[in-house]
Amino acid sequence: MSRTVRKVLAEAYDPDPRAMVIVAMGSSFLLFSLLSYPDGSSPYYLFGLVVAVLSLVVSVATLAVETLQ
Repeated sequence: MSRTVRKVLAEAYDPDPRAMVIVAMGSSFLLFSLLSYPDGSSPYYLFGLVVAVLSLVVSVATLAVETLQ
């Protein structure tokens, strides 16, 4: 049963490495821009910072997993 579920999930999960590179480059540029002019008192700044870090981490992790396969 679990083998079937893993097989179905593996077929459904087919990330494009080129898209992950674009997301990583965009989020790293956003992170650099946000860290150049820090404004810790603004909730919008903190939201943007969290989103940039999460998207960078997810894209790098996806690229790492794809290169291992």
